[in-house]
Amino acid sequence: MEDRLSALEQQVLELKRKLEKLEKRMDGDASSAEPLGTTQEPRPQTAAEPSAKGRGFHDISTPRKEAPAEADDLSIVALNFTHFLTLSGRSLIVLGGAYLIRAFTESHREQAAIGVALGLLYAVVWMLAAGRAAGKGHKSDATFHALIATAIAFPLIFEATVHFKFLGYQSSAVALGFLSALALAIAWRYSHQIMAWVVTTAALMATVALIVNTGAVLPFGSFLLVLGLSTLWLGYERKWSFLRWPVALVVDFVALGLVLRAIGPERPDPPALVIGLLMALVGAYLASFAVRTLVRGRDIVPFEIVQTAASLLLGLGGSVMVVRATHAAVEPLGAASLVLGIGCYAVAYAFISRTHGKNVNFYFYTALALVFSLAGLRLLLGDPLLVLAFCVLAAGVTLLGRRFNHAALLLHGFTYLLGAAWVSGLMGDAESSILGDVAARVRGSGWIGWLVLLASIGCALTLNRKQESQVDRMTRVARLGQVGLLVILLGGTIIYLLVALVTRLLGHPLDPGGVATLRTVVFACSAVTLAASAHRWEIHEMGWLAWLILGGTALKVLLEDLRVSGPSLLFLAFAVLGIAFILVPRLLSKAHQGKHPE
Repeated sequence: MEDRLSALEQQVLELKRKLEKLEKRMDGDASSAEPLGTTQEPRPQTAAEPSAKGRGFHDISTPRKEAPAEADDLSIVALNFTHFLTLSGRSLIVLGGAYLIRAFTESHREQAAIGVALGLLYAVVWMLAAGRAAGKGHKSDATFHALIATAIAFPLIFEATVHFKFLGYQSSAVALGFLSALALAIAWRYSHQIMAWVVTTAALMATVALIVNTGAVLPFGSFLLVLGLSTLWLGYERKWSFLRWPVALVVDFVALGLVLRAIGPERPDPPALVIGLLMALVGAYLASFAVRTLVRGRDIVPFEIVQTAASLLLGLGGSVMVVRATHAAVEPLGAASLVLGIGCYAVAYAFISRTHGKNVNFYFYTALALVFSLAGLRLLLGDPLLVLAFCVLAAGVTLLGRRFNHAALLLHGFTYLLGAAWVSGLMGDAESSILGDVAARVRGSGWIGWLVLLASIGCALTLNRKQESQVDRMTRVARLGQVGLLVILLGGTIIYLLVALVTRLLGHPLDPGGVATLRTVVFACSAVTLAASAHRWEIHEMGWLAWLILGGTALKVLLEDLRVSGPSLLFLAFAVLGIAFILVPRLLSKAHQGKHPE
């Protein structure tokens, strides 16, 4: 009995101790609780601390289990998926309405105009709804509405043009332009790039399908040009730089197709309209590039360089091909090209005044000016007036290049001079005198050839003479071109005059050996003259040409003189060549010593 009482008493004491521990634990929790109206940083719980519930009377503690963080992510994914399904269901209902309108149109053919108008109005409503959603910041809603609107509008325009014959080709192009302009304006206003891509892609596909099925290139090509300019300026304003590439590519391919149709045997399009659209392609893109580079002060980007080259090749080159094939009037095209050339020179001059020409835009616009000017003058002028114009331009541009110290202008002067030599026939005459039969004059340049020769001498005399450290590569190329052209033209003329003079004195034509010896004498004297000029004017490019001509003359003696000349003529050729080999190095070494004195 006493054992039972002692055991019971022991259990009561143990229970009392546990209750005291429990009270202390509860008091500690209550004291650590955050008072009302105060803030306290949460205290991290360790594994040794007891949990607030589920511990019983055991001292062994287990860490509290937090709710998984992935639950929030899963709820977000579920919410987005639900929203996606909602938008999809709404879109299906909208498409159902579009098919209802189509069913009405097909069942009431006599009232097809009403059905087409309702369908287009239906698409416009949903395009406006896309803009409203984008304005509220609901980008996904706006994207779905834009997809539905384009899925309704552009196929409907195709059906109304090809199947129902309700829209004419011009009206169809206008409808495409209106819907595209509305959608792109909304995309620009709310900076919604996906909407712009959706509408642009749909418009390109619909337009290509219409061109293939109708064969009407002019109206739909005009729409594509407007679309290309729109995406170009969207890229400028919103930095959507990739959007303009596919449109420009389609525009260029359509322009190529238009040129091939215009020069083919059938020629379904009026040549004047074809040339107008092709030149509009050139002018519209170049005007946009000029506004960005000149007004906004930006540098040329790769897209502008590529599209300019394509526009010149397809627009200007295609127009020239159409004019040649159709015998259309060349004056409007030539005048337009010349005006563009003058405008490009004016723009380039603006860059000279702003940046002293140390800008890629300057070289870009001077190159354009050269191409347009050459093409315009070639189309407008006959050969004598064209040669005169080229000579005047060569002298003027070369003087400007020296005045402003611009190598690009010097290169332009050389190009105009080369064109004058080619058109006048002087280049062909020089080639015959140097390499062929001197008596077989190619064209006989006459007085106009002498004019070109004088212009070449004048341009060579205006070469920039400055310190060697200030000469860049383009200036060297311009110098080499001008001096080399002068050597060819003047050398060929001198050979022809000497052969004619000796022939008149002898009373009979010179044999091939005599002609070869005369050529050797002229070439050797040219090398010595260039070396002396390099020494006098300190123009190193003349020295380079002197070495080149001297080496070419030695090779010519081995290949021609030894084969056709007799011993006496060979003596003269070797003597003159030997003197040249002595004088040229000495003159050039003096020029080098005078340039860099020790």
